[in-house]
This record gives sequence, structure tokens and C-alpha cells, in this order.
Amino acid sequence: MAARGARPRRAAAIGASLLALGAWFATRGPVAGLPVFGYLSAAALIFGAALIVPALLAAVARLRRLPARWSWTGRVEDWLAVTNLAAAVPRLSISVAALAVSLSMMVAIAIMIGSFRETVVYWAGQTLRADLFLSPGTGEAPGRNGTLSPDVVRIVRDRPEVAGVDPYRIMDVPFDGTRVRVAGRAFDVLLAHGGLLFKAPADGGAALRDAAGGNAVAVSEAFAIKHGYRVGDTVPVPTPAGPVPCRVAAVYYDYSSDRGVLLMDRTTFARLYGAGGPNGISVYLAPGADPDRVRASLLDAIGPDRAVFINTNRSLHAEVLRIFDSTFAITSALELVAIIVAMLGVSGTLLTVMLERAGDIAILRQIGTTRRQIRRMVVVEAMLVGAVSQGIGLVVGFGLSLILIDVVNVQSFGWTIQFHLPAAFLLQSSAAMIVATGLAGLYPARRAARRLVRHEE
Repeated sequence: MAARGARPRRAAAIGASLLALGAWFATRGPVAGLPVFGYLSAAALIFGAALIVPALLAAVARLRRLPARWSWTGRVEDWLAVTNLAAAVPRLSISVAALAVSLSMMVAIAIMIGSFRETVVYWAGQTLRADLFLSPGTGEAPGRNGTLSPDVVRIVRDRPEVAGVDPYRIMDVPFDGTRVRVAGRAFDVLLAHGGLLFKAPADGGAALRDAAGGNAVAVSEAFAIKHGYRVGDTVPVPTPAGPVPCRVAAVYYDYSSDRGVLLMDRTTFARLYGAGGPNGISVYLAPGADPDRVRASLLDAIGPDRAVFINTNRSLHAEVLRIFDSTFAITSALELVAIIVAMLGVSGTLLTVMLERAGDIAILRQIGTTRRQIRRMVVVEAMLVGAVSQGIGLVVGFGLSLILIDVVNVQSFGWTIQFHLPAAFLLQSSAAMIVATGLAGLYPARRAARRLVRHEE
């Protein structure tokens, strides 16, 4: 008996060692640009948690030491369910560990995607502040391949409702074996109306103001992390005349490109890359102006001969969220798959356990146990297995989400995602998991009740 109890303790000790190793892995940097140690950290967390499962089940099983009248319902069959769980710890450990790992994956992905969505919403609300966005209706990607004519810029500037105009240019250039995006914006308009989110320095607006017109750039967080640049460093910006050294004036948050962005003042861009039409225009309206009415009047003034797209701030934000939600709609499917896997696993495991308890069921009949009590006992046991699996999955999934957000994501894409806990989703999925595992216990419960009938005969 002592040896039997020592096995979970040894497994728990190994599991705790793996968890500590995983925590150390999470502090390591990327290898050749890949989050190798991040993946090792996640693997160590999963295997470590799986090895701790027997000890956790044994701890839950100690509830059987309480008298039956002290159970959460006062029913003896509920106390028997805990007692049966204690007796089946060796067999249930593998199933619970497998379910917990499956559920932890679902929890981690849900937290990561929820955090990413909230970050994008916040970023879009702070950064995409223009009321209207104009882009040429040519090329595969509007606003990237085509340009707008000077007449369009003039028409926009002449509107009395317009308070600020930012004609911007975008260009992809080779840099350090990859390609990055160079953007020319009107820094004065950005400072007056825009809302860049700066990572460094603390007063990013003053740094951007000082950079206007000079050989200085603000770099996106993804560029800074992937290429190792900080504020005050000098970056060789590729131009048609060769690399031009530019000072890094600021680092700002950006989720439009994981390759990195070099943002410079419009006059600096024209000096380095030559004159040219803008790839798009951000338009800031005066207070009280109706974006939809201004959009309609601009389309009339531009005329049907010029292919120009005009999006309002509201429609652009809605489109960003629509694309995001459709891209990550797979999370709903993952939740369904996790629940189905849990139901099959619990049902199969309990069915096997019930077949092994033929003698126990016969004894229960001799002491007057009814078929209804047998069914309730098995269903409660199934719900206990589901609750324990879900509890472990929540804790492990929370740890995995931190690794995915703070290690793997940053080292892979260079993006810092603000952590957000989707509490409503986690509560909903937890309740659904417990109910689903309870339903999964109905078939083993019926089989056990039928066995009781046969013993009565």
C-alpha cells in the first residue's frame, strides 16, 4: 500500500521538476529567430502537469474520509462516487491527464485569441482615428499598389468639413535578408489628430516631433524586436541611392505587419525615395461633421472616372473585427471537439471501470441500493472526472497562454499582446464540460443499473 502511494508522489516530484524546467525555458531567447525554448517550455508544462495528475486525483479522493452526511448534497450515493473515484485513481489518471491536456489547449488558445482581439480593438481605436480613409481602387490590395492623383488630394483638402489631411506613401524594401515596409506620413497631422501607441520613449509625441523632416524614423515593435534596434540606434534605411543612416526616434505598437515598419516624415520620404502620388489618404473631419455625408459628397466631387475607395472609420473598424472573427472562428470548433473528446474519454473509461466493479455492484444490491442510486452514483463520478479535468485544464491552459503570448508570439511575430482573460467563455466552457461529462456517464450508468437488475434476478 505504501509503495502504491509512493508512485503518485514520485510522479509528482518529476512533474514539479519539469514545471520548474519549463519556467526556466520561458526565460530563454529565440534560436535562429525561432521560439525553440518557448516550445520546450510549453512541452515541459504539459508533461509536468500530466505527471502531477495522479497526486491531484489522490488529493480529491481524500474527500471520501468525510462522513456521507457531510457531502455537498448529503446523499450517500454522492459519497460513494468519491469513494469509487479513490479506488480507480490508477486507471483514471491517464484518462484525466489526456482530457486535461486537451482542455488546456482549448483554454490556452481561447485566452490567446481573446487577448489578441482585445489588443487589436484597442490598437484600432487608438491608432485608426481618421474619420475617412481613401485608397485607389486599383491593384490587388487597395492602397498598396496604386496611387491617388494630385487632383484627388486637392479635392479632399478643399472640403470645408476637413480639419486635417494625411496623404501617405508605402513601399516594401529589402532589409537584412527579408522585406520591411517603409511608410511616409505627415508627422504634424499625426501629432495633431493621430494616436500612435508608443512603446518607447515615454514621451513618444515629442520624439516624433523632433524627428520631423530629418533622417530619423519611428520603428514598429515587430521591427525593433526582430532586428534588435532600440531608441537612439542608427538603422541603415535602404533607398534607391543606397543605405541612408537614420536615427531610431521611437518604437511604436503596430499590428498591420509582422515584418516590421519604418515610419518617417513625409518630407523625408520624398527626399529619399522621390516625389510620387500617395497610396492613400487619412482624412480628419472637423467636430460635428457627418462622415457619411462627407464621404458621399467626396465621391460626387471625385467623379466616377476615378476609381477611389472611401471607407469611414466605423466601417473600417467593423471590417477589421469581421476579418479577425472569421479568421479565428475555428476556436468554436475546437471547443466542440474538446467536449466530444471529453465525453468519449469519460464514457469509455467509466464503462471499463463499471465492468470491473461487477462484484461491488452485487454487494450494493445486497445492502439495498436501488437502480436510481446506482445511476446517480455513476453520473456524479463522471461529473467529478470532468470537473477535475477541467480544473487542471484551466490552470495548465492559463500557463500555456502566458507562454504563447509572452514568449512564442513575441519571438515569432514581434508583437506584444495585452493579456485578457475571457472569463465568460471560460465559465461557459467549464459548465458545458461538466454537463457533457455527466451526460457521457449516462450510458455506463445504464449498464451498471442493468447489471444490478441481472443480479436481482
